[in-house]
Amino acid sequence: MTTALFLLADGFEELEFIAPYDILHRGGIDVITASINDKNEVTGAHGLRVLADFQLPSYKELPEGRGVNMLILPGGGLGTENLLKSQLVKDLLIKSYAAGKKIAAICAAPKVLANAGILKTHEATSYPGARADVEPLCKKYLDVPVAVSENIITSRSAGTAAEFGFTLLSILTNFETSDEVKRKMFF
Repeated sequence: MTTALFLLADGFEELEFIAPYDILHRGGIDVITASINDKNEVTGAHGLRVLADFQLPSYKELPEGRGVNMLILPGGGLGTENLLKSQLVKDLLIKSYAAGKKIAAICAAPKVLANAGILKTHEATSYPGARADVEPLCKKYLDVPVAVSENIITSRSAGTAAEFGFTLLSILTNFETSDEVKRKMFF
């Protein structure tokens, strides 16, 4: 089974988590969540509380057979700052990138990828306010809603969260599955 792991930090932008999570789930992806802290409850930027499936410090204790195919980082100002402060997140990103895993980030969260040094050979986009932190550390900065560069996927903002989710689904499955989920959601 294909598995996507959302890394959640206090202050995450709710729509950037909920829209892609829902789209991936509807598309048959095993979606799991990890709190980057030592508690399962994570609070979003607008007060939504989420109970994560597990805590990042116990990442190696995932049940057998639940290998992660894609890491996803929702943004949000405070959420991104908390992701940036976490050495565990940085180490996991570097290790996952080296293993060829797919890594996705939206809004300000591409700053975390840039900080981990994994955008050097990739095109990327981000929230316009994060551009100054992302552009110098990526191959090429793109003014697009969603940028796909090999195994790295970045997106601009909460307003592009659904498009981001459908792109992730098409990468993890195929265009037909993504299109079918979209059709069922919009028609």
